[in-house]
Amino acid sequence: MGYVEIGPKIKEVFDHRQMKLTDFADELGTVRQNVYRIFRKRHLDTGLLLRISQVLNHDFFQYYSNLPEQLAAESKLQAPPETEYQRQLELSRKEIDYLRRIIKLMEEKSVLLG
Repeated sequence: MGYVEIGPKIKEVFDHRQMKLTDFADELGTVRQNVYRIFRKRHLDTGLLLRISQVLNHDFFQYYSNLPEQLAAESKLQAPPETEYQRQLELSRKEIDYLRRIIKLMEEKSVLLG
């Protein structure tokens, strides 16, 4: 317990997005076989995880930073629907903030390179 296997999380989000595997592989700059390997991975390079987060529009780093909260939540009974919606809203807000930071960093990098 307390360990994040990131590959299955990526597969779960990928399945939810209903994206074609070939399109996902293309956007990552790899081949389908490597995507299947990613889905089985326990650990990933942070650069690759960042790219996957961008392609799937999902903050996979949250599974590492919120691990104590996740463990506490898993040990409790299922939250009532209102609480679940509030939790999803808060996660969405965090994801938007995270994506804004990525955009800002990318803009700063393009100014430095340009």
